[in-house]
Amino acid sequence: MRKARVPQLTNTAVTIRQFVPSPSKANAPDASYFGYWSGEEILRFLKQLLDGEQVGLTAYAAIGHAACTQLADLALEAEMGQGAICILLRKEIAARGGTGTLRAKATDAIPGIDGSLRSRMRFASRNQAMLADMIEDAVVDIFDSKLNAKLIYLLLLHRKQVEQLEAIAA
Repeated sequence: MRKARVPQLTNTAVTIRQFVPSPSKANAPDASYFGYWSGEEILRFLKQLLDGEQVGLTAYAAIGHAACTQLADLALEAEMGQGAICILLRKEIAARGGTGTLRAKATDAIPGIDGSLRSRMRFASRNQAMLADMIEDAVVDIFDSKLNAKLIYLLLLHRKQVEQLEAIAA
């Protein structure tokens, strides 16, 4: 009679090691391993966000040019906030090794709208809402707590600006 062969433990241990990630993979600095955006994707997002923020800067400048003194002061404050956001984004892009679209785009006119104050305000409101949505969608894909904290602050700022613009336009 033949004896049944008992599997060796060493084979089981080897099999387990094949399916369990190594400590180096578990502690991998590349968050894309866990489904988050890679460094290149974050950089691309930041550049797109900067482009949108520069449009917002132009939109608030256009409101300030067409508004009465009280509204022009509010627009100037918002414009300065947009400028600070652009500076913050430029620094983030530079810190991540990005270059290229770091120069501000100077334009006096917003294409596709008439010169009325109401249309300028609607454009600025839509732009701020679009930026807020863009940030809100991106935050869940970015594994960087410091960057996420900055983005959440920007998100809240944009939502506040949309509320202000809608209240003034009403």
